[in-house]
Amino acid sequence: MKVQAFILAFTLAGTSAYAQELTFAMGSCAELSDLESELIFTQIEAKKPDFFFWLGDNTYYTNGEWNDSIRMAENWRRRHASPPLAHMMQNTSQRAIWDDHDFGPNDADSTYALKGVSAKIFSSVFKDTPFSLAEFGDLRWQERRGSVLIIGLDDRTHRGPLGTQVLGIGQLDWISDVLMANYDAPLVFVAIGSQVLNQYEAFENMARYPDERLELLKRCAQFPGQVVFLTGDRHHGEIEEATFEGKRFIEVCSSPLTSKVFAPSSLEASANTTIRGNPVNQKHFTVINVSEKKLDIEYFSSKGETIVNASYEL
Repeated sequence: MKVQAFILAFTLAGTSAYAQELTFAMGSCAELSDLESELIFTQIEAKKPDFFFWLGDNTYYTNGEWNDSIRMAENWRRRHASPPLAHMMQNTSQRAIWDDHDFGPNDADSTYALKGVSAKIFSSVFKDTPFSLAEFGDLRWQERRGSVLIIGLDDRTHRGPLGTQVLGIGQLDWISDVLMANYDAPLVFVAIGSQVLNQYEAFENMARYPDERLELLKRCAQFPGQVVFLTGDRHHGEIEEATFEGKRFIEVCSSPLTSKVFAPSSLEASANTTIRGNPVNQKHFTVINVSEKKLDIEYFSSKGETIVNASYEL
């Protein structure tokens, strides 16, 4: 198998030594499928990550389920009854954000009537994730692991019509506050269901919400450490890199785990100038490793074989 590999170097402003090594696996778009596809979770567990990070569409509500809380809960029980997944979840800590399919209907936004019920169900499923649902009324969260900050964003509860907002001003202000409170962190992972750096204005990319995308980047640009966006949704994987206001941003998109694969169109390929290397057009998961001097990103096939690896010198 031909493996893509590339090494990129950057300097982190105000970087101090990393307190510990951190390794986590991640992925999105996990529609219940055949047993062969489900075996990807056995491969994830075999990597022995510190935790697995679900990046949205972690199950798929079907027509009728999203209007019935009992059927929504049954969907999760059915999804997690898959033996490979059940075993992985029993032996690996979990972190999660959601996207449309595990929130409600396809492309659902803040008008979804059962969004509050859905949030309670989701937070009960992923109990390891430090949600603050009672405080904020949404599924945003933050966690500090040694010198690394992790932020999980809610891209559904406050989403408005196309071109308006995905996160909302309240969540944007919260991001600024969290980044300020963790000003000493040399590295922050910001997880959100929709792609941020991809400039192609289609699907649910934040490029279709240009004002809020700009505001998010402005706020993150004020943080002295390296910002890495973790995204899903797209049914193909890719690494993005862009510079905004003199600051380098990185994005790692990991999708799908078990759902169908959709390669980028020729139009997207020409419009998306931030992609590095080639897209990953097969089912996969991704492992992120942070050590004192390196950020390693490795995409694995459903059989646990390396597809792409990228290293950023810290």
